[in-house]
Amino acid sequence: MKHLLIAALLCASSSLFGSPFASEVIDYSPGPGQFVKNRLYNDPSRALGAPMGLYVDVPCNDSLVTLGDGGSITLAFDTPVKDDPANPYGMDFIVFSNAMFVGGDPYYRFQEPAFVEISPDGERWYLILPNILPADMEGNVDTGNSETPLRGYAEFTPTVGLPQDLETPYFNATRTAEQLYTVPERPYDGEDDESLEFDKVSGGGDAFDIADAVVETLPGVPARDAGGNFIKANLKEFKYIRLTDAVTGDGSQLFGEISAEIDAVAKVSPAVSVGGAEGYGVITEAVVTFITEDGFIIESPDRSAAAKVITDSEEEVEVGDKLTITGNVGNRILTDAMFTVTSKGHDVKPVGMAKEKLTDALAAYMYVRTWGVFDGEFKILEGYYDKQKGGFIEK
Repeated sequence: MKHLLIAALLCASSSLFGSPFASEVIDYSPGPGQFVKNRLYNDPSRALGAPMGLYVDVPCNDSLVTLGDGGSITLAFDTPVKDDPANPYGMDFIVFSNAMFVGGDPYYRFQEPAFVEISPDGERWYLILPNILPADMEGNVDTGNSETPLRGYAEFTPTVGLPQDLETPYFNATRTAEQLYTVPERPYDGEDDESLEFDKVSGGGDAFDIADAVVETLPGVPARDAGGNFIKANLKEFKYIRLTDAVTGDGSQLFGEISAEIDAVAKVSPAVSVGGAEGYGVITEAVVTFITEDGFIIESPDRSAAAKVITDSEEEVEVGDKLTITGNVGNRILTDAMFTVTSKGHDVKPVGMAKEKLTDALAAYMYVRTWGVFDGEFKILEGYYDKQKGGFIEK
């Protein structure tokens, strides 16, 4: 609850309802707490629609509902949330809160975890399996100001504002709430510490995979088979979500109880390929093949298509970087880009292609080794055909 005491700041505006977001409150059962009777934090309808955020180290508290100590909230979507392995990182939904990086440090966070349950019908409930079971979490060590990386819990990752609404945005881009808050952060896998850094391609929040749901005996208590293994739920979709403050009795005299605040829940936007993007798109499989004067070139890993990214972002990329990138795509040109490097060092070699094929629709911007008559003489060159400029750019 510490960051509820931060002075009120101007937060990014958002529309209340939108098809990607939870749209109905089914139940609100708050536990005890100093903010539960405060009308600014006890209205469950604040968890509907899009979230409102600011910065990774300064949360927005204008769109929250507090759960109180051990309390819960149950929400519903208009249409089911599907388990889609093709979604970015395989994530299917995102829960937003007012978690924050203490002093901007992603390895030291103020976190008030809530465990996550999902249900297809509001009767059968399944637990998203966390890396530390709720019964094993230690208050004021794994909660509050903490260095414990959490997986499978809400209120671990900050929520940021729409870039055009911030004085110091991550990118010079424009996004609607539906675009920004449906792109997940890379989930921490317990090994890649760099994934704890903020990705700067999404609005933040904690992303979850329906495939991680397990059968439970009680809320927050997973069931096990005769061999002691967790029993997979094997859900294909859900419509209802219940978020419950994970640890009771944790807190301090200065800040009161440590209990989760919930801002919103969103479906994840499906990813598209470099060649499949048209209009606004989310691409998770994009490899940088060239650095240009006004941006860079990306290709799909299978070398089936390429696009030119025009950007003045100060974020640096290198040839061989794999990106998750969003933006507006038209005629193989991607503008208004936001992106993050998800891995480095991918081997990029030219594709052999005769000069006559360079102007084919799918060949535009691809890194090629080509041959033919250039400037009156036969040459073998490496580079790409710039469809926008109408000429071959040699490496």
